[in-house]
Amino acid sequence: MDDTEVWSAVDRRRRAILEFLSGLSPDEWDTPSLCAGWTVRDVAAHLTMPLLTVPQLALLALRYPGRTNRLIRDGSIALARRHDPGQLVHRLGLLVGRHRPFPGLTCRESLIDAVGHTFDMAIPLGRELPIPAAEVAEAAGRVVSYHGRGNAKVFRSLPWATFQLTATDHPWCTGDGEPVTGTMTDLFLLLTGRTVRIAHLDGPGADTLRRAAA
Repeated sequence: MDDTEVWSAVDRRRRAILEFLSGLSPDEWDTPSLCAGWTVRDVAAHLTMPLLTVPQLALLALRYPGRTNRLIRDGSIALARRHDPGQLVHRLGLLVGRHRPFPGLTCRESLIDAVGHTFDMAIPLGRELPIPAAEVAEAAGRVVSYHGRGNAKVFRSLPWATFQLTATDHPWCTGDGEPVTGTMTDLFLLLTGRTVRIAHLDGPGADTLRRAAA
């Protein structure tokens, strides 16, 4: 995908998230997400962070000093407390068609966020929000490109790099070693440190990978 195609995919994910969130009950907004310490509401608030101005980001950095991960974690919780669900849905709607990434990142990080956080919210609620395998693959390829550095540090480190990962629903493969297969969704979740679908993985190396990740 070129950048224009990636932004189109981001817009599709954002619209799907808007439709999903618009149908949630109050209890569902407060359900723990796949992100440790975040509810569904906190994840939704996090997705609105690209709307923050540089002065607003600077203020959050002063309020939550230290690692960037702390700024993201605590800043998102603060935003969730400041805005009710209706306001969060409105703010997310403002991002559709807004093709400006978070400072220092690219459109592909926006896609990673939109894809990953869709799963973070939907899976704990038992909802299916299908995402085209090609879009998940684009996000997964960007994660692989970090080689464990930079932006990869926001993810839990799982030992996937010593295995050959091959998608069963898209022409996508990465790595060397014992073969492990799964859908693009299963592999993306693994690459980004989410173990919720690790039991779905197959292939000669799947059991070895699960033991290493335990």
